Amino acid sequence: MTTSLPKIGKPATNALNNIGVTSLEAVSKYDRTSLLGIHGVGPKAIGILEDALKAKNMNFKGETDIEVPFQLTGDLSCDNAPKRENMLTFLINSALIDEDKLRTVLSEDVVWEVAGAFKIEGFDALVQELTEHQTNIASIEVKANISHGKSGAIHGTQTAENGSIVYFSDVFEFESHRKDAKIKYITSYVIMDEGEF
Repeated sequence: MTTSLPKIGKPATNALNNIGVTSLEAVSKYDRTSLLGIHGVGPKAIGILEDALKAKNMNFKGETDIEVPFQLTGDLSCDNAPKRENMLTFLINSALIDEDKLRTVLSEDVVWEVAGAFKIEGFDALVQELTEHQTNIASIEVKANISHGKSGAIHGTQTAENGSIVYFSDVFEFESHRKDAKIKYITSYVIMDEGEF
């Protein structure tokens, strides 16, 4: 189900319709600068669109209400999908090593396996592993965040402050199909730019 565009004026509506943007979901696929560059779409229309997006828990592409000490871009809209939100919460808070927030999305007996590197069991062991290998992060780009039933996956690129890049893909299994189900199994695939694990 899509959400109609708010009343942004005929010129702005026509300009968006001309590029195939007829819903708020379509607006969220564009960054605000690109939309401002379209003849007929001005700051007032952008402000109205931003308010409408926020009312539906969406943002312009590459923007988020999540406050983190690094740049966070990409597929950040959870579109009322709690499991997508949980995976994003895991990604962000494993980088920050925020135990309280991690505890809200991970089961106590969570299993984390990094293919070809290690397999650990339990929340405390996971936090210890994160702590021992903490990196100062400059940015994380989420390429995709998808969920279906008891499964989900998120992948993207993490850049450290020293310039090293990690390409990651995390595959998740949840405790159940319930919306509030916690993550019970994570399989991570990691490629570092130096070719090391």
